[in-house]
Amino acid sequence: MRKTCIGLILVAMTMLASCSAEKQKKDRRGADDMFGKISALVSDYTQKVSEAKDSASWADACSEFEEKLDKINFSYPPDTDILLTEGQNDTIQSLIQEYVNARDLRIQELLHPIIETDSIADSLAINADNIPEIQSQTTVSHSGASRSPGN
Repeated sequence: MRKTCIGLILVAMTMLASCSAEKQKKDRRGADDMFGKISALVSDYTQKVSEAKDSASWADACSEFEEKLDKINFSYPPDTDILLTEGQNDTIQSLIQEYVNARDLRIQELLHPIIETDSIADSLAINADNIPEIQSQTTVSHSGASRSPGN
């Protein structure tokens, strides 16, 4: 009788262990699916914020990203993210960092555009041709520049 009870306990423990392993596999599939969706979303929105035409479209893209990321996270059971592998977590962290860098760089470009030196010089030359005072000063300075300092 004692051997039978011990045998039944061992069989029950084995069955419980196999059931929990199956549950773990199902949860890992959910984590893998979550990882795929988050990775795709972050990649898409990294490109979208990088290509924003103005600050309004940039802000819309940032808001959409946050909303969609929340929807993905809340569409899975609690603690699904705990089942992500270390590599998946590192990849998500890296992608999010790329998104943040692209987002910050684009808003800086929109708020503080870089004007090339040639375009400034061209703009000044065009304006100088249109204003008589500047034309006379330019002429004087050019004629003065052709003289040697000793003369």
